[in-house]
Amino acid sequence: TNTIIQSLYNEMFGDPVKNEKEWDTVIFSEIISDKKHSLKRGPFGGALKKEIFVDKGYLVYEQYHALNNDFSFKRYFINEDTFNSLKSFEVKEGDILISCSGVYLGKLSIVPKGAMKGIINQALLKVTLNNKVMNSLFFVNTFRHPSFRKSNISTSGSGIPNLPPMSFMKKIKFVNPPISLQNQFAEILEKIESIKLKQLESTSDINNLFDALMQKAFNGELVE
Repeated sequence: TNTIIQSLYNEMFGDPVKNEKEWDTVIFSEIISDKKHSLKRGPFGGALKKEIFVDKGYLVYEQYHALNNDFSFKRYFINEDTFNSLKSFEVKEGDILISCSGVYLGKLSIVPKGAMKGIINQALLKVTLNNKVMNSLFFVNTFRHPSFRKSNISTSGSGIPNLPPMSFMKKIKFVNPPISLQNQFAEILEKIESIKLKQLESTSDINNLFDALMQKAFNGELVE
């Protein structure tokens, strides 16, 4: 499925770094919500020492959530006082969690509806987008694109890979096709996901859907 999604992205939008389709571009700081703490690195490790964890309360979101897109995973909790003292790191549905370090640097997931109230730990970056400017699924798939990662999220070199400083991150350039086209892309992805969830997925089901979408793309029917 991931190969199909990337092929669809390439067909609709092209390479997000080369930008051969000549889309408008924006920098990271221009696509986040104007609410406070919309682009937020996790707290220093000292703020979340193991001795403050409790048996139940507010969830501490970890790299696992960004890597596995599994929001049923619950390991560490903090009490209400600690949560209130770290409220600037609060996670809300629709936020995007990005892994900040290690071999899985730059892996990301969207926080689903109904996710537990909590905060990010020190290994995550939390992004709250302005969805009038950029669709979350378009953002995620741009961020996952091999050329975008190679250009902006390098894991080469010695030592533990880490995200660039926030001053650099805020200036990362994104292609910004019309929001209507981004939303169409997201709707297609949701249809593919729906097929998977209903366990109707077979190679032919997905390929037939993909072929039909590609035909529309070639005919210009996906562009409003």
